[in-house]
Amino acid sequence: MKIERVQATAISIPLQAPVADAVRQITHRDHYMAEITADGITGVGFTLGYDSSLAMVSMTDTIFRPLLMGKDALRSEDLWAEMYRQSIQAGRRGAAVRAISAIDIALWDLRGQHARLPVMALLGIHNTRQRCYATGGYFRDGQTHEELAREYVRYREAGFTAAKLKVGKFSAREDAARMAAVRRAVGEDMDILLDANGGWSGAPEAVAAMRRLEEHNPYWIEEPVRADNVAAMARIADALDTPVATGELEATRWAFADLLHRRAADILQPDATVCGGVGEWLKIAHMAAAFDIPIAPHYNWDVHTQLLATIPNGLFIEYFVRWSEVKVFDAVLENPMEPVDGWITPRTDPGFGWRFRRDKLQEYRIG
Repeated sequence: MKIERVQATAISIPLQAPVADAVRQITHRDHYMAEITADGITGVGFTLGYDSSLAMVSMTDTIFRPLLMGKDALRSEDLWAEMYRQSIQAGRRGAAVRAISAIDIALWDLRGQHARLPVMALLGIHNTRQRCYATGGYFRDGQTHEELAREYVRYREAGFTAAKLKVGKFSAREDAARMAAVRRAVGEDMDILLDANGGWSGAPEAVAAMRRLEEHNPYWIEEPVRADNVAAMARIADALDTPVATGELEATRWAFADLLHRRAADILQPDATVCGGVGEWLKIAHMAAAFDIPIAPHYNWDVHTQLLATIPNGLFIEYFVRWSEVKVFDAVLENPMEPVDGWITPRTDPGFGWRFRRDKLQEYRIG
């Protein structure tokens, strides 16, 4: 299957209203889109750009397309190694590896279509019924604790038994008040997952804040400090009873090996659109299994339901309900996925099974 075409584009989808986590305000979601064609079949991959999508398009034009054209599309491991080697000066993490991730996902989508099988069937299926948690609790201007609590009641009424809450932007006292309001509203039966997005300055602040929050029985604390500070993450994991989850910003097997060896995480959250694509995600998940560490992939359930179905140590699928207006990628899909009573099942169409709305991709295209 010789690669005949490599097309990279960027799209930007506006949010209806801005939201914030502990470290940034979000007004839109921009994505880098990769399309790879071989033998008349086109595979599609994508990744969040965080305003670097156009840079990834440029990188594709100058570095990746020349490497890919005319090569065998089924040799994804070989192509990954060459793309990583030739772009290493441009970035061993971040935009370069995000672009490689999207290209690798497109190659797997193409492979599945060629074989007329979903990606999970190519890899070997372990379990297709996957528990979801609803991601919410973003900081919204003027929102009261009562309004925040009602958001979580809606998640519970939709069948979710777990939901995520943002912390780390304001004081530990305010974080505890927000979580207390949510806990009162949903009771003890719902798992509340906390996410600081790296907002605490270091291990002392994170541990002190969590001492307040542990009163309300959190399920985990995600990214308590900046992802680069693995030593602090390890100290926090050692100090707390609450499990530490991290990994959404990490890329490649080597970074995750460091997290595992330094005991810096109880739960890993690799994102296939960030860490290097399908091949790297699987290496990370299987490596974690050797440490009895569960996998709860970040974001992008359209990709991760296929991958989580193939591993024995899968924990959760992250899901953003459409009415929260935070993820918004469903706007470009003809067949968006939805959980039923808090559980989701992968698509069974060939490849990743997604179908894109070309009119919307054109509407949101930038550059």
